[in-house]
Amino acid sequence: MSAARVRPVGLWLLAVAAAVVVQVLLGGVTRLTDSGLSITEWKPILGVVPPTDDAGWAEAFAKYQQIPQFQRLKSHLTLEEFKFIYFWEWFHRLWGRLLGFFFAVPLVVFWRQRRLDGLKGKLLGLLALGAAQGVMGWVMVASGLQELVYVSHLRLAAHFMLAAVLLAALVWLGLGLVAPPRAQAQHVRLLHFTGVLLGALALQLTWGAFMAGLKAALVAPTWPTINGQWVPTGIFGGGGWWWDDPLAVHFVHRTLAYLLALGVAAWWWVTRRALGASRHAALGLVLLQVTLGALATLQSVLAGRLLWWGVAHQLVGLSLMVALVVALRELAPSVVPAPSTPVGPATSRAQATAAQ
Repeated sequence: MSAARVRPVGLWLLAVAAAVVVQVLLGGVTRLTDSGLSITEWKPILGVVPPTDDAGWAEAFAKYQQIPQFQRLKSHLTLEEFKFIYFWEWFHRLWGRLLGFFFAVPLVVFWRQRRLDGLKGKLLGLLALGAAQGVMGWVMVASGLQELVYVSHLRLAAHFMLAAVLLAALVWLGLGLVAPPRAQAQHVRLLHFTGVLLGALALQLTWGAFMAGLKAALVAPTWPTINGQWVPTGIFGGGGWWWDDPLAVHFVHRTLAYLLALGVAAWWWVTRRALGASRHAALGLVLLQVTLGALATLQSVLAGRLLWWGVAHQLVGLSLMVALVVALRELAPSVVPAPSTPVGPATSRAQATAAQ
């Protein structure tokens, strides 16, 4: 299929990727404003419409008052304050529903136009991944409705990483259709190096989700040391897992950040002859990410500051992932065949001349 025919499909996938970024940022705002448990039911269709009168708001607030988060932490909340947190959770869910339509409707249109030869299985896989992301969102919320005062940080991380994988897949496939990679020299070692960095970043993003879920920034709002220690002694001998203890999670997240920054710097140097703007973007983003992480940590104890620093930190982390995916796409060998050229007498003569 010609590049011109699949280009609209690629542009659509990149637009969906941008919408996924917005959704992840809305999820970050929802988490940092403690809004995630304000809606205690999952109604994929009826839940589109929020309460529209006093009776509806009173009913929604009464349901929230039955869960542990309100009873143990938020009993001071007024109805007006509840409406604020309800909005963010409702908007986050609404955007997820709109994302589903934004993907499904063009998919049907392109399918009918026969633009998806060789792509149908991949696109159906992306649709299934998006659906799994929605289900995981409810599984996460359900974890905070019975005993916990917040959602499980493990389920939060699963919810977030599903979104990250979806974003990476959309960017990878979309770029391949908008600007199909041309035949070039093989960069096997650089491909492997970039893949290792992406794996390390995925681990770091996972620990970042643990940080958010456990509110781990608050246990050590200091930098560059962790409460005056480079390696906090409190992480040893506690008997818990390093993904469950807030101080240990904080230490691991910081350590991974420094290692990742060093890795990207080394990668930036060794790819100087193979890559262009994407390597500079990745280096700049990782340095900005470390800086924002330190600022978010220092600002975490100040009311209202963590929200914006935290969302900015999350956005740059996703941008770094996209930059590495773009670099990986540039290093990859051609996977989209060029349009076939009709073979005729003139073509045969040209080929014979070139052979001579």
